Amino acid sequence: MALVGGEVVAVLVLGEPSGELLLCEFDGQAVALSGLSAERVGFWPASESGVRVDGVTVPALDLSDALKQFRSDRPAAQEAHHE
Repeated sequence: MALVGGEVVAVLVLGEPSGELLLCEFDGQAVALSGLSAERVGFWPASESGVRVDGVTVPALDLSDALKQFRSDRPAAQEAHHE
């Protein structure tokens, strides 16, 4: 978990720590991604398989599995109150 702009957000660990968190919205929730290095920020046109950056197609990042793993690793709210 991380505190971003006064809001507590989930942190999905996708690789070795880079010292950066990438904040995005996934399924309507703010989520921070750890283990990535941002080379550039901005908005790019979508393609069938991702986005196009400077004429190069960059594949979409599928976070579904990482989010499922995160949700299954954390204790349920009731379990946390009993500890």
